[in-house]
Amino acid sequence: WMDSVCLIRNPSKERVTPLCPVAKQCGGCQLQHMSYQEQLRFKRQKVQDVIDRIAKIDVKVEPVLGMKEPWYYRNKCQIPVGLKKGNVVTGFYRIHSNDIVDTDGCRIQSERINEVLAYMKQELKTYGNADVFRHLLIKHAFVTGEVMLVWIVRKYPFDHMKEMAEKICKALPYIKSVIVNINTRNDNVILGDQEVTLYGASYITDSIDELSFHISSKSFYQVNPLQTKILYDTALSFASLTGCESVIDLYCGVGTISMFLAQKAKKVIGIEIVPQAIKDAKENAYHNHIENIEFICDAATYASKLSEQHMKPDVIVVDPPRKGLDAITIDSMVRMQPDRIVYVSCDPATMARDLGILKEKEYQVKKIQPVDMFAQSNGVETVVLLSRNQIA
Repeated sequence: WMDSVCLIRNPSKERVTPLCPVAKQCGGCQLQHMSYQEQLRFKRQKVQDVIDRIAKIDVKVEPVLGMKEPWYYRNKCQIPVGLKKGNVVTGFYRIHSNDIVDTDGCRIQSERINEVLAYMKQELKTYGNADVFRHLLIKHAFVTGEVMLVWIVRKYPFDHMKEMAEKICKALPYIKSVIVNINTRNDNVILGDQEVTLYGASYITDSIDELSFHISSKSFYQVNPLQTKILYDTALSFASLTGCESVIDLYCGVGTISMFLAQKAKKVIGIEIVPQAIKDAKENAYHNHIENIEFICDAATYASKLSEQHMKPDVIVVDPPRKGLDAITIDSMVRMQPDRIVYVSCDPATMARDLGILKEKEYQVKKIQPVDMFAQSNGVETVVLLSRNQIA
């Protein structure tokens, strides 16, 4: 935030007043001082810069697919809980610090999440047990309206635990799941390994188009449901499926992209390292009556196993974490010689690095389409189509 350290003499015509009163202090949103159209221009240029500088590929990045209403769109939040001079504070960390910027709500997370947060903050004050809490994790299924509330705590059980759960579920009946996650670690890892379901089911249900999905506390699900369909439709379009293709979906999560692909492909294999995500993915495929799909829980080495078995998929879809693809995965993908690779990325820099490597391995970038999944922040999701040079 430049205006926090110096006087702005000539503000840009694209500079606006942030909607959030703590936008300058909170580290969550970095672009609220930009008009939304300027945010989209900035994000397209951000992707173009790394394509030019890191990937060194001469391809023009498409304009970013933006939102109609870039506020209150997030379906998930992880909110630190703390005490300052005996007062309960909930909010997000001040940028480059562990200091919680106290707030009762957030302008980019859903209003239902904000309602749950405000209620929980009052309950922590009432029962005086905020010192037990590390974080509140809240997930909101936009289509069904269901909410999951996860208490990430330092010890279990704790005072007034069941009483609090019963009270909040009665007051906010859309809460369908209350889970206690026990985390006694001394590092910054948010979720612990042990969980107890206090109320309801261990998952909530949401849907995209005609597909429904079970979402657990630890499973990955895109945080912007309003843009998720646009993202997946783009990936599906790039895959160019006719119904005859075999597809591998690496980093498949709970199987969202996999099931979109399965509707148009002959066979899809989804691979993911998180056991709970694979469990959810199998259940999701079962509940959606999708039979031409297989989910495998394994690390990136499974791609290597498939290549050693001379697996020859027509299309590989990858949606890796921020660190991008490792060398083993890239080599395994190339050995399988898919006609097309669809790369879905949440980090333009690591994506550009990987595209540069794939270019050297005879894969040509055909199209780069950013999608704005993270309005008001500097993050951008990107879908890239690559094809093997021999068939380009």
